[in-house]
Amino acid sequence: MQPSISLFAGTTVTDYVELQVEDIVRIAEFCNRSFDFHRGQFEAEPLRRTIFDDPDYKSEHGFLVLDGEGVVGVMVGVQRGQEAWLKLFAVDKDRRRLRIAHQMLGELEGRFRDSGVKLVHTLNSSPHYVMPGLDVRYTEAFCLLQGRGYQLDQYGHNMGVDLNSLDFDTGEAESALARRGIVFRPLRHEDEPVLRPWIHENWGHSWAIEACNSLKNDPVTSHVAVNDGRIVGFATYDVMALTSGFGPTGVEERMRGLGLGKILLFRCLEDMKKRGDRHCEVTWVGPISYYSHTVGARISSTLMHSSKVL
Repeated sequence: MQPSISLFAGTTVTDYVELQVEDIVRIAEFCNRSFDFHRGQFEAEPLRRTIFDDPDYKSEHGFLVLDGEGVVGVMVGVQRGQEAWLKLFAVDKDRRRLRIAHQMLGELEGRFRDSGVKLVHTLNSSPHYVMPGLDVRYTEAFCLLQGRGYQLDQYGHNMGVDLNSLDFDTGEAESALARRGIVFRPLRHEDEPVLRPWIHENWGHSWAIEACNSLKNDPVTSHVAVNDGRIVGFATYDVMALTSGFGPTGVEERMRGLGLGKILLFRCLEDMKKRGDRHCEVTWVGPISYYSHTVGARISSTLMHSSKVL
């Protein structure tokens, strides 16, 4: 680890150190203790990829707050050009209201400002993000950002699916589409040279990276629809730091209306159910009514995007 530096005068905490890749296991454990509404969803390897595989991440933009050897706070950001994002921040439950988070954020903002950042956003650091927005149930974090001058940009929603309440069998539907030359299968590593530019062209750079990140999982966490040898639809899960999250997903415009998206969704949800997951979060939902009607999903959290001019 880097040498500790005094930052928190006036609190019971005195030191911070720059985040290192070897810290990732205890950071995952710390997050599982600290995030009440996402306990158990943080795993070391997805979290490592989210932070350290981000090509824009710099070591000076991530640090831990320590009390002895124990982690009591974490702050991670990333800079992309003249804009930056808060990627992850948390304080131990027993150390809140001691201005630790306030001072961590002030330190990170200062580092961003010194490196030319003009605008800081919260959490939606796509395509390498921990969460797609701030879950407003985290009241202390909401108040912290508001108090530091962050302004609301927009709200979005996650939707929860009860995996044990539904049957995700797609055999009959797949057989009907097979007669039209459409087949479904898991994504393969050899698909990447075709998949990445195809998604980029249809849905943009971020989705292309997120979908291809599923190839880093074992097993791969994407399914595709193929028509006459061409990929025409995809669905992905477990590509952010939290497990049991669905998305992104898309079907080529000319193939819509045939039920491909539903089959791809069901295949992903069936994977999660088979491995023992009881709940899935459909992240940053666009068509709320579609997921409500198709899988009985209910809005489970409201997510905030906010930003601040430095």
